[in-house]
Amino acid sequence: MRSICRLVLCALILVGCGQYENPNDLSTIPQEDRMEVAYSLLKQATDALDVKFQKGQITDEQRMEKIREYSEELLKNVDHAKVPLSSQWQYAEILRISRRWIEAEETLKLALKAPADEDRRIQDTLRLAQAEAHNGKYKEAIETAKLTFDAKDEDTAPILLAVLYEISPVVKGHGVDAALADLLVGAIECHARTKVDLKTDEGKIFDSVRNFHIRRAEQLVDQLRAKI
Repeated sequence: MRSICRLVLCALILVGCGQYENPNDLSTIPQEDRMEVAYSLLKQATDALDVKFQKGQITDEQRMEKIREYSEELLKNVDHAKVPLSSQWQYAEILRISRRWIEAEETLKLALKAPADEDRRIQDTLRLAQAEAHNGKYKEAIETAKLTFDAKDEDTAPILLAVLYEISPVVKGHGVDAALADLLVGAIECHARTKVDLKTDEGKIFDSVRNFHIRRAEQLVDQLRAKI
């Protein structure tokens, strides 16, 4: 844990310098601001650990475990009851990383009462579906994920990736494979119509691997329907 704290020391200073008496200590930050700071720290820690992983200094399993451990430490310093509605999605994200799915589900429902924008609505709806799946609510997870299918072409990028890699592995084999296959088909359609800016690196990367993810999803659909 000390190594993680060292990794984010600069981040603590950046987010709190000149604003808080002791930016290196979350307990000195007002509760109404603490979640936003904690989320920034987690992002900085994740970025730093990603670099260590890419350099071969830690394994992917070690990277994920350190992120989870740090998330748990951050949660100890935040009073959920005092987290503003606008920051509930950040609290939910830390809960999700900590694999505290019951609390994550409840928090995401709060966050979805007032999403900041359309991207936030889609992201948090997909995360809610993932939490429901982990909580054994497989049918509900599928129906929740479908709520994102009304997104505009510019906003559909996260849908297939979440359905294919975060929701399907949890739902598969629990008696709803036909409905899961239908969900994947809908997510594939969303992915195919996604519009990205090909002038940006992100847009170019998305477009270059678009068909790869679609093929993987189609293969899973075939597997699911073969077992029905």
